[in-house]
Parts: sequence; C-alpha cells; structure tokens
Amino acid sequence: MHTAMQLKKELFVTEIDGKAAELLPDWGPLDRFGIIVHEPFGAIGASYLLQAAIAEWYAARPERLDRSDQIYPDFFLFHAGGPHGDHTYFDLFPPRKEVFVENTPMALLRAVNDRGITHLAVPDRPVERVQHEFKEPRQAYDRIRSAWAYSPSGRVENADVTISSKRRVAEANIKLTLNAAESYSERQQASAAVGEVPLPENELVRVPESREHEVSKEVRDRILEQRKTLDAGGVRTESYRRITVRDALGMLHHGPAPAFLESESWPSD
Repeated sequence: MHTAMQLKKELFVTEIDGKAAELLPDWGPLDRFGIIVHEPFGAIGASYLLQAAIAEWYAARPERLDRSDQIYPDFFLFHAGGPHGDHTYFDLFPPRKEVFVENTPMALLRAVNDRGITHLAVPDRPVERVQHEFKEPRQAYDRIRSAWAYSPSGRVENADVTISSKRRVAEANIKLTLNAAESYSERQQASAAVGEVPLPENELVRVPESREHEVSKEVRDRILEQRKTLDAGGVRTESYRRITVRDALGMLHHGPAPAFLESESWPSD
C-alpha cells in the first residue's frame, strides 16, 4: 500500500498532442485500470502510465489514503501466455490482481471483462482481425473509456501521449520490481510510507511464494539499463498512443491470432 503515500499526481507531467493535459480527466472512484503484458516485465514500458493512474485512483476517493484503512488499487495486470514477472511492488496485490491468461483474444477479453476494466493499456502491435465470444466485444465497448498502445521499451511509434518525471521516486517501484535486493533505499522508503498496518482479527495474511525465477537477472538488468535511453535533460519520458477500444481488442494477444471457429446453432425449443 506504499503507493498511496508515494505517488502523487504532481509527480508526473502529461502531454497530449504536444500540449500539457490531464491524463484521465474523467477518472471516477470506481474506475479500474488493466494492462496486458506479452513479454518479461513488458509493463515496465508503461510504468509511468500505470503509476499516474494509481495516483488518480487514490485522488478520486481521498479516504483511501487513511493509514488506518488503506486499500490496494483496483488495478490488474494480465499475463498473456505468461508468467512474465512479479509486479507486486506496483501494489498489484493481493496476488489475484495479476491474472495469468491463455494467449488467445477470447481468453484475454473474457478476463478483462470479468474484472470490469474501464481503462486499458495493450502492447503495441498490428491490429489483427480476431474472433471473440458472442457479445464480449459489446460489453467492452460499453464500459472501457480509454485505451492506449505502449511499448516495453518505453517509447511507442506515432505517439501522441507522453508522461515525464524528473523525480527519482518515479523510478522506485521499477527498481524494486527488477532488483529488490539492490534497492535498499527504495525498500526503506516504501516501508516508511506504509507505516504500521493494523491487522483485523477476521483477516489473514499470507506471504506469496517468490516468483523471482520467472525472469532471469540478465533480463532484469537489461531492462534497467534500457531505461536510461528514456532520459533527456534530466527528465525521463515514456510515450504511448491513444487507440480505439475496437483496435485494442485486436491487439490483446501476441503472435498469430487463432483461426476462426464455426458458431454453434442455438438450441431449438
């Protein structure tokens, strides 16, 4: 729950079409953010988008910041054909917030709809003609209000949205996620932000098993090093591209889309 105290809206600067703008002007207290991941720690490329949205989630209902009754954000990460690495340090907790899904358009959209996602980020890839289950696309069109394409590298082609920060704290959760053992200062600051957490007698704490084995140290180190390419003039910037929900549903999977299936006939009365 450290992000409640760590992430503030003023930590990030957003530009849309080259002009300063609100990232999520219509964000409400019941909105839910989802991000699809195709490769090891791919979501790091959209970490500023994710964290800026977390700040909006807490700002939308300030009582969530009450230290005596803090809760985790309603944010979900979907591992397409994963697992693709543990993202707990972004406060994607309890473990059900990271969803392991078969890498098919149908399975991924079903998972997104099940969690009631209202704002969705997907890895950039060509939009493909895909098949979904009956009425699942319509459910998504009715509910999802914003969608973005992102790149695991942090920079997407034909971007029209950028999020920047010059504060070290903007990178804290990234360092903790990729290399917690060598991020002593960040761990101490996260613990201080959480403070003393009361445990109600009717709630049980379970420490999840380590998932460090999912991604090698070499890959983690390479991603951390690549982050430096996002710097210019002491400011680190990620970029994204706004897309339609319809396009997003054709970008959920990675690799070739499955062949279309024949629909079954409705049972007769």
